[in-house]
Amino acid sequence: MPGTDEGYLEQVAVRRDHRGRGIARLLLRHTFRAFHRTGLCSCTLWTHSDTGALDLYLRVGMTVRQSSTVFRKDLGV
Repeated sequence: MPGTDEGYLEQVAVRRDHRGRGIARLLLRHTFRAFHRTGLCSCTLWTHSDTGALDLYLRVGMTVRQSSTVFRKDLGV
């Protein structure tokens, strides 16, 4: 993130037919190393809680820093 010692990862995506091979884990670790080499001390990403990636992020050492809940009500008649 500009002006901080924190890197920001916009998106991690692996094609559905290539999932389960460790590609996302390798992409994350490569990103962490690249950020570290440039002097950044941490990496942040935002994700939805309904993705299947939450366990992956925890396995690579990330922690939940903030959580939110979104409420919705359909107003149709």
